[in-house]
Amino acid sequence: MPVAREGLTLITLSLVFSILLFLLDFKIPAFIVCFFFLFCLFFFRNPKRHHSVNKNELISPADGKVMEVSEIEEGEFLGGVSKRVSIFMSLADVHVNRAPCEGKIVKVEHRRGDFALAFKKDIDKENERNYILMEHGNDRILLVQVAGFLARRITSYVKEGDIVKKGDPVGIIAFGSRVDIYVPKEYDIMVSSGNKVKAGVTALAKEKRDA
Repeated sequence: MPVAREGLTLITLSLVFSILLFLLDFKIPAFIVCFFFLFCLFFFRNPKRHHSVNKNELISPADGKVMEVSEIEEGEFLGGVSKRVSIFMSLADVHVNRAPCEGKIVKVEHRRGDFALAFKKDIDKENERNYILMEHGNDRILLVQVAGFLARRITSYVKEGDIVKKGDPVGIIAFGSRVDIYVPKEYDIMVSSGNKVKAGVTALAKEKRDA
């Protein structure tokens, strides 16, 4: 299975050290390092994803559980009321985030902050986070990668001016975190609080089309 490039150093070093420790007959440390190697291999996995959603449907940007679906004022990036879907990513989920639709990246902005638990209220304004603003036709879609209690690193794969396809990897958050997606209020949300979703696969929202 492919792995995210952020995990390659940890995976390689832990594998080499575990082999050396086994050869030197340090069995207990070797097993500990081997366990860490397997954990990194699991955590940084980046499986290929294929969606079968309709052209006017957005896909989930993250694996995990839907925490909340709400209407919220987002004046800074979107200039008005939007619909927001918040997705909590546990340690067991794939942590590579994907583009919910095709479009152009018009802004990427990282902001420092706290590292409170990812399911607590208002962490989208207080915690370490990264904003990815997309232009999708005449609409603007906002992704917010939010660091959690264990997450200490947010990496964006995209920059301003990039053109992405639906399902393309756009970033990763290590270890355990949350992703919020904001869409125009006219969109129909296709998931509910408590639903499990998969990045690049699950249909999340549907564009409103004129009759």
